[in-house]
Amino acid sequence: MKRCPSCNRTYTDASLNFCLEDGTPLVGESAPGGDPNATVRYTIRDTNPPATEIYPSLPPGSSQPGPVSQPPASRPPAPASQPPQWAPAPASVPGPVPRKKSGAIWWIAGGAVIVGVIAIGVVVMLIVLASMSSNTNNSNNTNTNSRVVNRNTNTNTNPNSNGASINSDVNLPPLVTDDFSEAKWGTGNFSFGDIWYDNDEYHMRSKEKTYLVMYGPSDEYNTGNADVKVTARSVDGTASATGFGLIVHGEKSKAGQLEDYALLIYTGTDPQYEVIKHKSGEQTTVVPWAKSSAIRTGTSTNQLEVRTRGAELSFYINGQYVDRITDTENFKRGLAGLYTSDATEVAFDDLEIKR
Repeated sequence: MKRCPSCNRTYTDASLNFCLEDGTPLVGESAPGGDPNATVRYTIRDTNPPATEIYPSLPPGSSQPGPVSQPPASRPPAPASQPPQWAPAPASVPGPVPRKKSGAIWWIAGGAVIVGVIAIGVVVMLIVLASMSSNTNNSNNTNTNSRVVNRNTNTNTNPNSNGASINSDVNLPPLVTDDFSEAKWGTGNFSFGDIWYDNDEYHMRSKEKTYLVMYGPSDEYNTGNADVKVTARSVDGTASATGFGLIVHGEKSKAGQLEDYALLIYTGTDPQYEVIKHKSGEQTTVVPWAKSSAIRTGTSTNQLEVRTRGAELSFYINGQYVDRITDTENFKRGLAGLYTSDATEVAFDDLEIKR
């Protein structure tokens, strides 16, 4: 057994000559329990040791490191028969013990990447949810003006020349009814459509993408301060995309252009109504298309009614009030009329004007 006199470490390896901790030469010790008076045999020290040798560093990747410095002069050289197993640094500056690089930094970096990916995913998800919520809110909003139609306002006609002027001084009867059993209204084939009587009904059919207007045949059909009613139906159940309906205050301008108000209905799967006006032959929307459960679809008959009181016009469908407007064009007098559009055949019946 050998012992380091500096740090008192003991070594059992007989081939070691220097302390592995601080490089101090080791001294021999007797085994515990041995005879203290026994003769101890010491190796004869060579008084003329060979010169200290400096070994070159091993190439990179060698499992045995080379000496990093020259041992002190008092330190005996390693046996010539084998190279030193470890070359200590000088005793005054102990060499640092190599430390294994920690992998914590890679865990931290990996965690940061994962957190970043999760954060991006959360942001994307929030954006998508916000978009879906927005789309859902938009789809839940009731759009009462949901119908957009392409109506050619330059293609219209009123073949009835009797509506050219209205005598406001005429004495009008309190009630006028017309069941269309007598041919009083204009009929014929016109450039914008066809009009005829059939089975005690008044039939109108316009050309595609046009509309057709017919005013009443005489002054008795004046609509000033009156309740005006008529029934209308689609003959084959086809819904006119731009509607059909009842006209009030209809009169031709001095230039022979249409001027009036009209209540129109759409009888498709999503029934709606619209209020329009003609002025100087131009058709414009007063009340945009609005949904109404009062409208009957298909071939069912609908009763349309307009009540005129001075400048105020109120609109009813099948006896149910739907809307009201103010006459801003001063169309306070004029004739009842009928309107159809978009190649749909419509049959009108039971016109009534009550003052």
